Amino acid sequence: MAPAPAYVKILLAVGQIVLALFYGTLGTVFTLLHLVRSGREKFFRRVERPKPPQVALDPIYGEHKMLKLKSSNVTLHYVSKGTSDQPLMLFVHGFPECWYAWRYQMKYFSKNYRVVAIDQRGYGLSSKPSSIGDYKVELLARDVADVVEQLVSGYQSCVLVGHDWGAIVSWTVAMLYPAVVDKLIILNVPHPAAYQANLSFAQLRKSWYIFFYQTPFIPELFFQANDMNIFNGVFYTKPMGLINKGNINSEDLEVFKYTFAQKGTPRAAINYYRALFRNQKAELSKPVTMPVLIIWGCEDGALGEELADGSVKYCSDVQLKKIRNASHWVQQDEPDEVNRYMEAFLNEKSTSK
Repeated sequence: MAPAPAYVKILLAVGQIVLALFYGTLGTVFTLLHLVRSGREKFFRRVERPKPPQVALDPIYGEHKMLKLKSSNVTLHYVSKGTSDQPLMLFVHGFPECWYAWRYQMKYFSKNYRVVAIDQRGYGLSSKPSSIGDYKVELLARDVADVVEQLVSGYQSCVLVGHDWGAIVSWTVAMLYPAVVDKLIILNVPHPAAYQANLSFAQLRKSWYIFFYQTPFIPELFFQANDMNIFNGVFYTKPMGLINKGNINSEDLEVFKYTFAQKGTPRAAINYYRALFRNQKAELSKPVTMPVLIIWGCEDGALGEELADGSVKYCSDVQLKKIRNASHWVQQDEPDEVNRYMEAFLNEKSTSK
């Protein structure tokens, strides 16, 4: 594809700044109104969570470990199950989640794979660099490549599975470090070029939170309000909530809250959006060549279905599976169907590598 003319890039940049100012102002006003309506005591209510919930420590998911990465001073928390003689399946979570978002897949695929789910930098027990620039997507992708290389058995490549922000990172790994990825499985996030090519007014409205998150301090304040009550809205109510709400119960919710109760996590996680907004690169929009499976929950309140269709154009070997009655949180909303699609894809012989 030919690069966009300079004036188009300038107009897009100006438009993004205008949207950031608009939604930043709107979000700030909404946050202040929320403070007034709920009262200071309720708004600033925080529950201490010094230990992870017991459900997160269930050995059915594997062992909790830490890994210091060679190319940075970052240390990542991860959960691993399986042996070094099994092929590696590496899971990368999204926002506002953690490794536990993959619990259904980890249980299912651990019979044939060494399953490893990381907490990305900034999340939970993982390192939390202080600068916005520390969360550039190319650095997050380098983290994933390091994990593959540095696991005890010294893997050369893996089956890479990403959802939401983890999918953005996984797309980037596939572009920058293609030798690391045998097969790529993407859930409910488009290829970056497909997002740009299919951008519409309707999609900009759905992406309002990206612009709001450019505001200093206020998004973190809003996120933590009333002991992170935002999790109830994100997972249980429209437009983002699960269709099968029982698949994230109160114990599961506590695992996500525990992750974000760790000092610095809300700011670090929101810094992903700030870094993305400030560091958009054309080289992170090229096609990927390894076999790709895109799974898309069609009841996604943040990302339109047309973005899934558009992503197919940027893959040389791709399958797209849509799940009509599933939300953005597709691997938790319809885990059995997701696992079936994944298993069938993984059992196919690859001709690309």
